[in-house]
Amino acid sequence: MIKLQEDVLIALKDLVIAIKKKVAKPETKTLTIDYSKDRMVLWLFLTPAIIFILFANIFPLGYALVMSFFQYNRLIPGAVPVYIVIKNYIDLVQDPKVIDSFVRTVSFVGVTVVIEFLIGTALAILVTTTIKGMQFIRSFFLIPLMMPFVVAGTLWRTLYNSLYGPINYFLSFLGFSRLEWLGNPNLVFPSVMAVEIWQQTPVVIFILAAGIQALPVDIYKSAQVDGASKWQIFKNITLPLLKPVFFVALLLRIMDAFKIFDTIYVMTYGGPGKATEVLSLFIYKEGLKYFKIGRASALSVIFLILVFLITMNFLRRIQKRQL
Repeated sequence: MIKLQEDVLIALKDLVIAIKKKVAKPETKTLTIDYSKDRMVLWLFLTPAIIFILFANIFPLGYALVMSFFQYNRLIPGAVPVYIVIKNYIDLVQDPKVIDSFVRTVSFVGVTVVIEFLIGTALAILVTTTIKGMQFIRSFFLIPLMMPFVVAGTLWRTLYNSLYGPINYFLSFLGFSRLEWLGNPNLVFPSVMAVEIWQQTPVVIFILAAGIQALPVDIYKSAQVDGASKWQIFKNITLPLLKPVFFVALLLRIMDAFKIFDTIYVMTYGGPGKATEVLSLFIYKEGLKYFKIGRASALSVIFLILVFLITMNFLRRIQKRQL
């Protein structure tokens, strides 16, 4: 009897051990994947892009930074770069022509961007409505964006022509005297600004229109139920919600407006005199007309730092609002 009980206990123990082995989780094996071949393929595809960036962006930037510390005029036969430390920067800061170009550039950017946003905001609200024929109006606003800057400059130079330009023709037809739009120092700068506003306002329109269409509809319905007027809805709902989009559009337009070159080059070449000579055109003349490589490089570096500081300031503001 005792032996039978011992046999039963042994059998039960074996059964329990067998059950534990079945219930126990199997050993997990770590799956290791060799990504070395994938990395080689990745670098193989990235190498052409890296080489292009090095030669198209980083190398010219580094070369300009180095040459900004040298005096070098390629028009002089046998001239070699002469190291002058920061003399180019000191001369440029004290040069009245550079200061005038800087003031002219800031004025151009400030006036054009403000007007573009005033007009662009109103038209962005218009193109987001369901008015009949709005598709045609949206396509019409795209026409200035389709034109290259050189083509737009040539077109408007013809329109502004004092002898056979259509603008002066209509002025004379209405009884007004013909104007020297591009020959009068008092009129040429506003005339160039008008071309920039005409061509770049659609950028603001479509960026803001995309932001308006992305706004939640429920907030507007709630405001209408509460009896808010259209002006109150625009002031208290649309504008606050559009601030991040405003900052992005403003950043893009300021950066682009500082780089204005093609239109002014085609229309006036900085004239008459120096009336429309902005910083980008001044750098072009210094480097590629007078071949003062050191001065042009130093001014390019200053110009880059200026745009970089403005960009970083806007990016910080955008990040603070998002946080």
